[in-house]
Amino acid sequence: MSDVEVSEKIRRRSKRRRLLTNRNFTCLLAARLGSSMANGFLPVAESFGILHTTGSASDLGLVLGVQAAVSLALSLFAGVAADRFPRAALLVVSSIVRLTAAATLAIGLLTDTATLAWFFALAVVYGGADALFGPASMAIMPDIVAREDLDEANALVGAFSSLAWTVAPAAAGFVVAAYGSGAAFLVESVLMAVITLCLVFAKIPARREAEPDHEGGTVTQLKQGWQEFRKRPWLWLLTLQWTLFSMVLLAPLAVLGPLVADTHLGGPAAWGVIGTCMTIGVLCAEFTSSRIKPKRPVVFIAWLPPLIVFEAVALGSGVPTVVVAGAAVLSGCAIGLQGVFFQTLMQRAVPSKVLGRVAAFDLMASEIAQPVGFAVAGPLGILFGLRPVLVGCAVVAVVGTALFALALSKVEPPELQVQDEPHVPDSGSEATVG
Repeated sequence: MSDVEVSEKIRRRSKRRRLLTNRNFTCLLAARLGSSMANGFLPVAESFGILHTTGSASDLGLVLGVQAAVSLALSLFAGVAADRFPRAALLVVSSIVRLTAAATLAIGLLTDTATLAWFFALAVVYGGADALFGPASMAIMPDIVAREDLDEANALVGAFSSLAWTVAPAAAGFVVAAYGSGAAFLVESVLMAVITLCLVFAKIPARREAEPDHEGGTVTQLKQGWQEFRKRPWLWLLTLQWTLFSMVLLAPLAVLGPLVADTHLGGPAAWGVIGTCMTIGVLCAEFTSSRIKPKRPVVFIAWLPPLIVFEAVALGSGVPTVVVAGAAVLSGCAIGLQGVFFQTLMQRAVPSKVLGRVAAFDLMASEIAQPVGFAVAGPLGILFGLRPVLVGCAVVAVVGTALFALALSKVEPPELQVQDEPHVPDSGSEATVG
């Protein structure tokens, strides 16, 4: 091992040690992990709770649709709140509201008094509170972590959150099978209580930057956030690239992938293996992402989406499950790297005082076209065949995202190119906030 490699290894260990001895970061990490676990629990508990209550798959679709719509509709206002109010307080409020909603439904299910209206109420309340959590949890990171540690911090949060998201559905299925959906919502409530305690114990410090000018109403604040988002071509081009990619590939893959697995690969077990391999790829990438130091991070991020198509191409090519699983690992690696590097870049490049609103615009724009992909994937699969549609979607996704990548190679500002990081001494258990 060369001296440079040894030095880099020591630097990474020092960075990770600083983070794991920083009480604020470890509490936030625990809260993010718990939130991912709770969100992974929710679909299983909710699905079986509705089916047990009404027996209607259409009711389930309506409730899930309402929940997603509320979360997306409130994302911009959540971004304004994340820049206007103390972010730690917003996270606590979000957790308490979700705790209350889950506990109420748990009581209703355990006492056999819950009706479909209860689930619609949960969808509205939980979806709104979850929307509040997203921008604030992302924007708060620069408030508690030194700039040079953001890459490692996002890698740790992403990896543990992905692991929790993977474990949660299986655990929820066990709880529902053994004790019923009411017990699963009770576990959801306990997770929310733990998140709340972690955030209260953290005592998140003041922001690094001066508070924004709060004159004007919500519309004015949104305009300011939009201006910050719009004036960075690299940011909105990356967002539009992901908008196209999620509509053209991710949504059709979510709809047609399980059907291909069920029709040609042996059923749900095969799809479960493929999903697990995708998660393994994500985890590997997130745990090792801090070792990668691209000189042009925007260009690096832009060329990752074309690599995510491996799973869709494999599913559409008629290869065995083991080959599809290997392709899913590669796709997962690209997804994991994209998530960590994009969040880190946005946290470093966007001022903290507007970061919540900018993150909200990115979130809304990234997901707004997915319903179109969900809606057309099924009819296209019936008309042209499941496998040909997946391959066609992959081709369109590669061409479209590659064009964005070529455009992004010409707009990346020099200040976003990675320079050698200064040495930061080990500061002990608390991050310095100034």
